[in-house]
Amino acid sequence: MHKKVKIRVFGLLLTVIFACMMLYNFYNRPMHIDVSEIENINQIPIDDVITMFKDDEEKANATFVEKVIEVEGVIKEISFLNNRHTIILNSKSFTQSFVICDMSPLGNDKVHKFTIGDTVVLRGVCKGYLLDVIMLNCMPINEKTS
Repeated sequence: MHKKVKIRVFGLLLTVIFACMMLYNFYNRPMHIDVSEIENINQIPIDDVITMFKDDEEKANATFVEKVIEVEGVIKEISFLNNRHTIILNSKSFTQSFVICDMSPLGNDKVHKFTIGDTVVLRGVCKGYLLDVIMLNCMPINEKTS
């Protein structure tokens, strides 16, 4: 009977560990917002967004971070890494700061139409500023223009 108690305790312990792992994964999963369904988003020029973060990062964080914004810019670079497309948009005024847009999987079919030098409008969730403005879950809003 002593062996049966050990097996039951071990099974209960495994169940608790599994439940904790599931809860941890649930609360730490990446946020996904379908930004294409959100209406009345103001389009903000890239230079204005970067200027706000450079001049007053605290105010810019309160204004933009965790909010859906649209930016229009010229594509500097398109990359595909870890099954994710990333588009880097140029700024007209800043040569060392850009807007980095991690594309939503829902917008991947449109990314293949873009080339470097195209002007695009991208909508996404602003996550903040390091040396560049970071946006996640981005979707192209307009068709490509050169």
